[in-house]
Amino acid sequence: MSKVNAYKLLINSELIMANYDKDLKRLLIWLIGGSRGGLMRYRILEALRKRPMNPNQLAKYLNVNYRTVLYHLEILERNGLIVKAGEGYGAPYLVSDELNNKWSILVDIIRMIGLRELNEGDE
Repeated sequence: MSKVNAYKLLINSELIMANYDKDLKRLLIWLIGGSRGGLMRYRILEALRKRPMNPNQLAKYLNVNYRTVLYHLEILERNGLIVKAGEGYGAPYLVSDELNNKWSILVDIIRMIGLRELNEGDE
């Protein structure tokens, strides 16, 4: 591979990552800051970042209704922010690698919309 082709490839991969970051930021602003369930989705993401949990464990941990957790897990999974580790009722969820690697984007959004004071020590 020539130096020119390697350079073009590097630039293209940087553009793809920049676009991914921009798209992720838009998605997080919409899901966390721009909707009624944003605070709950943020709490779920923080809990799953600490350790994988199934919906029942999350409901108990967050002290909310099981169906509420299921609803928000579905939205987060559909948008690629969490993944289910296995099949069946008790399968745990965890934060996707993509979001985990770009967690600072979520932290910036949380600060921007004013939710940061909830868990100041988590980053």
